[in-house]
Amino acid sequence: MDLLQEWNDMNGELADKSQLLSADITSVQKSSKSVYLNLLKNLNAKMIWIRVLSIPMLLGAFFTTGLLQYLLVGMFISYELGRMFMIRQIKKLPNYIDYSTVTKDMIAFQIKLINKALKIERIWAWFFGPFAGPLGYMAVLAFKYKTVDQIIMNNPNLLYVLLGLALLVFPINYLGNMMNKYAFAKDVERLSANLKELEG
Repeated sequence: MDLLQEWNDMNGELADKSQLLSADITSVQKSSKSVYLNLLKNLNAKMIWIRVLSIPMLLGAFFTTGLLQYLLVGMFISYELGRMFMIRQIKKLPNYIDYSTVTKDMIAFQIKLINKALKIERIWAWFFGPFAGPLGYMAVLAFKYKTVDQIIMNNPNLLYVLLGLALLVFPINYLGNMMNKYAFAKDVERLSANLKELEG
C-alpha cells in the first residue's frame, strides 16, 4: 500500500513539473511573439522613413537640370540601395506568427535576420554617410550657381567645408546607433533571453 502511495505521489509530482514546464514554455512563446511583432513593426517603420526621405530627392530631380539633377538622383539611389538591401532581409521574416509555432530555431533565425538588417544599415551609414553632407551642400550650391566652375569660383573654402561636413558622419552615426539601440536593442535582448530559456 505504501509503495502504491509513493508511486502515485511521484506521478503527481512529475505531472505538476510537466504542467509548470509547459506553462513556462507557453509564456516564453507568447512573449517571443509579442517581441517579434514589435521588432517587425519598428523595422517596417524604418523602411517607410527611408522612403519618406528619398522621394523628395527624386521629385526635386524632375524639376531641375544639370549638376543639381545628378546630385539629387545620386542621393535618391544611395538611399534606395540601402533600403533595398534591408528589405531583402526583412521579407524573409513572416508578417505574423502564432505563438504555438515559436521554436528555438525560429527565434534564432529571427534574431539573425534582424541583426543582419541592422548591420546592413550600419554599413550603409558608414559607406554613404560621409558623402551625404557634402552632396547636400553641393546640391544647394548647384541650385544657386548652376555649374561646377561657378561653385568653385564663388566658394574659395569649398574643400574645407566639404571635409567638415564629411566628418559630421561620426556624431550622426553615433546618434543613429543610439536611436537603433532605443528602438531595437531591448527587444533583441528579450528574444535572445527567450531563446536561452527554450534551449535550457
